[in-house]
Amino acid sequence: MKSTNARSGFTLIELLVVIAIIAILIALLVPAVQKVRDAAARTQCANGLRQLGIAYQNYHDTHKKLPPSMISDPTKTVGWGIFILPYLEQEPLHRKYNYTAPFFYTNAAYGIDNQAVANTRIPLMRCPSAPDREAYTYTFSYPGYPSLSWQAWPADYSPVAGVTSSLASYLGVAYSGTSGQGVLQRDIGTPLVTIGDGTSNTILLAEMAGRRDLYRNGLATGTQLNSSFGQGGWADATSSGSSLQGSSQDGLVSPGACGINCHNGYGFYSFHTGGAHLMMCDVSTRFVTADVDIRVLAAAVTRNGGEVQNLP
Repeated sequence: MKSTNARSGFTLIELLVVIAIIAILIALLVPAVQKVRDAAARTQCANGLRQLGIAYQNYHDTHKKLPPSMISDPTKTVGWGIFILPYLEQEPLHRKYNYTAPFFYTNAAYGIDNQAVANTRIPLMRCPSAPDREAYTYTFSYPGYPSLSWQAWPADYSPVAGVTSSLASYLGVAYSGTSGQGVLQRDIGTPLVTIGDGTSNTILLAEMAGRRDLYRNGLATGTQLNSSFGQGGWADATSSGSSLQGSSQDGLVSPGACGINCHNGYGFYSFHTGGAHLMMCDVSTRFVTADVDIRVLAAAVTRNGGEVQNLP
């Protein structure tokens, strides 16, 4: 006769087996979920960069030329992102900006509050794969002049001023005149018809993420970029276009053969695995792998270098 006190259930061994199976499933699932998240962030990043490219195209349609990368006049300095605000559904913010004063200037008596505009967070300027950062405070000092401090919100994208003379020498390339320059230049606009290397071959904007912090190979160094690279703010005129210089693979020596994801001051930089997004002047967005030849990158940076090479 069967005992009425018998109880069914897991034995200790069965329970341990179940726990082990669950642990294995979790171990398999977590990387897959992370890959899905990374892919979604990468797509969102590319879409944001494309929206900026469309804004530049719309600016060009209105003004028959692309805007300057900045206005360098110290009495009315302007950062790159200010010009395209009306084409990013930011017309109210643009109306608050006064082009007769520097981007950091505030004077309530004259109705000027450019500092408030520069200190505005615009999500489209940020890539979701990059570390989240708050507005930074920067103090500019130069011998013989009073110190100036301002706040600005960072962007993960930037114009590219051109190719440095150091990189040109490293590559054995002799640029002359404006041939080593990028598309967006200080103080002057650029008609698309003047891009001799072709709009589909020339970079308009690129990922230069993580600024004002210094990153090498995906790792934070705990230090900040030298002021010569700019601080990364979309309205900060000191951040209106670094030049491509390249570095060693570890990011410690420059110039060098690595132009993507080795150093976020010397080259293009993202927090995606294996490469970075580049926006061409025809608004095509390309994910270029980190092993791309530095010569190909340099050719894509210059607008009239005459060394056209297609990005992979």
